[in-house]
Amino acid sequence: MMTFLNLLRARRVLRSLAVLCLLAPAAAAQTPPLRGTVADKTTGEKLLGATVRLAGQPATATATDLDGAFALLFAGRPDTLLVSYVGYRTFRLPLAAVPAGPLAVRLVPGGGLALAQVEVTARRPIAEDFIVKELDFLQIVTNPAAAADPLLAVRTLPAATTLDESASISLRGSDPSQTGIYLNNVPIYDAVKFAQLTGIGTFGIFSVDMVKSVLVFPSNPPLEFGNAGAGLISLTSDERQRSRFVQASAGLANSGLLAGQPVGRRGMLKGYVNGQDGQLLRALNPGSFRQLRQFGLLDGGLHFATKTSEYGTLKAYVYGLREQYAYRPTTGGAENYRYRNLRGFYTLSYEQAWSRADLALSQGLSRRRATDALGAYRTTRRGTDYFAAAHYRRYWTERLSTRLGASYDERRLHLAGQFLVGRGEPDAAAPTYTAAFGRGRTLWEVYQYTKLTRGPWVLGAGLRLNALPRPAQPGYASAQLNLRRNLNARSFLNLSGGQYTSFGSPDPTLYGFLRTRVRQLALDYATTSSDPAGATLTAAVYAKQEASVLSTRVLGAEVFGQRTFFKCLRADLAAATVHARPARYDAADPAARALALAQRRYDVRFQLKSTLRLVGKWGELGAFAQYRAGAPFTPVLGTETDPATGAQQPRYPAQLHAAYLPNYFRADVTASKFIRQKTNGNTLVLYAVCSNVLGTRSVSRYTYYSDYTQALPEYFQGRLLYFGLVKTWQ
Repeated sequence: MMTFLNLLRARRVLRSLAVLCLLAPAAAAQTPPLRGTVADKTTGEKLLGATVRLAGQPATATATDLDGAFALLFAGRPDTLLVSYVGYRTFRLPLAAVPAGPLAVRLVPGGGLALAQVEVTARRPIAEDFIVKELDFLQIVTNPAAAADPLLAVRTLPAATTLDESASISLRGSDPSQTGIYLNNVPIYDAVKFAQLTGIGTFGIFSVDMVKSVLVFPSNPPLEFGNAGAGLISLTSDERQRSRFVQASAGLANSGLLAGQPVGRRGMLKGYVNGQDGQLLRALNPGSFRQLRQFGLLDGGLHFATKTSEYGTLKAYVYGLREQYAYRPTTGGAENYRYRNLRGFYTLSYEQAWSRADLALSQGLSRRRATDALGAYRTTRRGTDYFAAAHYRRYWTERLSTRLGASYDERRLHLAGQFLVGRGEPDAAAPTYTAAFGRGRTLWEVYQYTKLTRGPWVLGAGLRLNALPRPAQPGYASAQLNLRRNLNARSFLNLSGGQYTSFGSPDPTLYGFLRTRVRQLALDYATTSSDPAGATLTAAVYAKQEASVLSTRVLGAEVFGQRTFFKCLRADLAAATVHARPARYDAADPAARALALAQRRYDVRFQLKSTLRLVGKWGELGAFAQYRAGAPFTPVLGTETDPATGAQQPRYPAQLHAAYLPNYFRADVTASKFIRQKTNGNTLVLYAVCSNVLGTRSVSRYTYYSDYTQALPEYFQGRLLYFGLVKTWQ
């Protein structure tokens, strides 16, 4: 189990570097193409994904690539070149013929409430001024530790305090269940692959090929998103049209196919499928797969987006997944733990903007069926999620706007199977009992959020209510207040606070969907140099209180710095600390104590993260390192007899999570080479990655034999070498 991250990271590294070639420009045709680059006029930063087209030939539009470069067919007759990008003024250049050399287009950041900018506001939260971090496609795929996984890219941020190697993101000391994850305004629950392997390398289910941007609110999530207690990750899919392409990838454990096709004048359809098998990977890295006996995965998705009007967009996304593995527990025995999961979901969204208003509608459905077994133990888990929401925003003036909406969020979970009577070895002869558990919850909620901008000040306030309180689910309210002070064009202070309500995924044998009330206050600061090679600095302090069956208080601080050296080396360093007080609960309730014991306490005494990225003539080198204090855990002191069953049970100390695992360290290195053919625009990516390059044995947890006489350490992933290639045809 502990080495499963090796396989999954290798698979994602393949896709991470694969997507580097998705945005290559259209190839030349009968006449020489119009070539050039697009960059920010102030900073000189190259802009990925800027739309480039000719006013008289809108069907030939293209987008800039990773280097900000483009190539556009030009018929030779007089026309006007149009270059546009979100947040910038549109660039216009009259042309009578193809210029002698490449064009250098420099876009100016836009301001005001022009109609062309209103087009994109429906797909961004009204509280976007209080975003702490936004990740775009380029930042995700070039992050050495992200492996092109949007959620793993978030994990590298200083606000991520995840205590394992999972894509289940903890933000600022809260449990991952308190982090809301949305795709096109639709909540995605259990957004990781191999969810049963939490802590040793699960990845997100989102394909970066479909993602345009990732917005991160590590504290005080916008109230237009429900069921997000401590933080929010909002993903937006890419609706931009590009020329037809086909991409094939091959590596030690994964093969995939990705294709895109324009639909009409405004639509784009993308589809992908990936299959995974680890025979070659196991042969090359035998020491990393001693316990993982079998694994496999097949997943795929379709994404369609089209402009329904000049300022209207329709998006649909369908995803399916089949995964399975067999794992030999550390404590030995003849039995393997077997897991299989089938899952599918779709999201549908429509956005329309006008000069002074916008409307967003979203709907989603998810179904899943998972089975697992070990000896006499075996269960089947079925789940269904349904969601629908409507949002309307009104711009009263250029400085004052209000957004209001309503949502319906329903979840159903059913667990049935053979459960062990005691805590002994789950062999085929172990005593079991048959049981079934059904859990569910339905949320009808309404909200409003108003934002006012006055000079350098931005003020936002919101309220979200349970619209249909019932005896089984009493009424509740969430409230939020944000205040931002822009110190200058590149520096700000952001103060935010509020009370939030969330319902975490249940443990059906203990509790249903527990309602958690989160109160929090955060102060964030950020400054960026006007020089592209200059420094970036961010810092934050925060406090929060989370209360359900368990009650916990959290205090934390973080700081992050980044700078570019010699125009080719970018380095950053992040430091964070989180102090979580021991959870309080009703000691007379055995289920509450069991929940407190099972729920990990996110207490991070110190955490350091650093990323290096070197770009040169021969390719790109990347490195990521993380060093942090060991996670808190509760040791077993001995055994005691359960009076109900007579079986031996572990005996724990009175104070839970009082001991700490050894400190954690890991370093990864990557290398890649991107090759583009000038004649036809086809591309080739060669890459290699070594995870945990130093072979550090970091303890993830301790397991025990049935008599609890000996603690056996389980480790995070060992060293893994992986390589492959990706080929794209335009």
